[in-house]
Amino acid sequence: MAAPQATLALKPENTLPKGQPEIYTGTPSGAVLAQLLSRGGQRVIVLERSAAPPNWLRPEILWPATIEVLFSLAPQKVWEQSAMLPLQEIRVHDGRELVRLVSQEVMTSARVQPWFTNPNETREQLLRFGSFELRRGVEVTHVLKERGSVIGVRARAPATGKETEILAMWTVGDDGVHSAVRAACNIEMPTRLFPVEFLCTAMPWSDHLPAGTVHLWPNWRSGQSGLLLFGAGSLPSGKGVGLALVDGRRFDVNPDAAGSWRRFCAMDPALERLVEGLDFPRDFMRIKRPWGHAPRYGAPGAMIMGDAAHSVSPAGGQGANMSVADAVVLAELFLRGEPNLIAEYERRRRPANERSLGPTRFAHTALGLPGWMVPNVCRRAPLHWLSRHPAPVQRVLHSVSSLFLESSRL
Repeated sequence: MAAPQATLALKPENTLPKGQPEIYTGTPSGAVLAQLLSRGGQRVIVLERSAAPPNWLRPEILWPATIEVLFSLAPQKVWEQSAMLPLQEIRVHDGRELVRLVSQEVMTSARVQPWFTNPNETREQLLRFGSFELRRGVEVTHVLKERGSVIGVRARAPATGKETEILAMWTVGDDGVHSAVRAACNIEMPTRLFPVEFLCTAMPWSDHLPAGTVHLWPNWRSGQSGLLLFGAGSLPSGKGVGLALVDGRRFDVNPDAAGSWRRFCAMDPALERLVEGLDFPRDFMRIKRPWGHAPRYGAPGAMIMGDAAHSVSPAGGQGANMSVADAVVLAELFLRGEPNLIAEYERRRRPANERSLGPTRFAHTALGLPGWMVPNVCRRAPLHWLSRHPAPVQRVLHSVSSLFLESSRL
């Protein structure tokens, strides 16, 4: 499913040629960039493909540095009303009972407070700020070029068919893995397909499970069904979000996927109650995730950020955090009038983004191993050991919470 698009603009308005705002196409980090630039006195236009939030939901974790940015844009209570909750615990089912793997004490010791978020609501809140010009229900159909430089975009409103050309001093693309802006810059991003697929769903959060928690149920008994794991977390207002990991090859040849799901859920009454009423897999959005890193972040008149520059898997919760960090650096460079904008942006962000691909690389290798190489008993033993010896978990939390930051801030 294609990611939504958006657009922004900058530089003090009195320095812009008439009719030539700077433009960006983007998703959540594009909206962060728009807000930061508009607060700095820049003229910003945001082009948003969707007229409303997506009708499906996926989970997302934001780390402290990203939360600090969002809380600088709106008070904490605004975000907690609909978009996010501080994560209190992570529990993993060992086949017999739920084991507390990450507690609030572990996170406090690691000096890391993650937030579990609804990315749709986070993005909608950013788009409601109103400090930039927002045009919803339009899509970028063509990137305009002149003498080898990007000079803007052509946008179309699907509802009316009306097309508009918007000229820009800069175009910033945060328009996903299949970025039109990246293609216009003649930048090819080699990608690999993540070895597992993701089935995402929204659900009411059951009152028998505490709020602010994430629960994981590995499929210890029958990985041959293609269903590997189900995880779920709570969101504000009694909402929840679930994510199933599946081996696509086995899942597609499973003649009774719904039956496999029922047998899997029967391992834990708490899981059965949580997913009661969900029609599997019909009520889930299935996602295949390519990942990779673009060799360049821009070309004359245009730059890329977010998934357009570095697509990752959900491993380590890096994607949204990387993108917001891109937005912060770009805003800083734009606002100070950096003359070597593309080169300085890439110098600042590439090393951190390369580090942030580490969890995806590790997970790609680990999940690609044949199941017989890691027997279930060997998987359970580390789970129980880690629940009693939290130091390694603390080190991992501290690491993944800062991979996407520049070295000077680590």
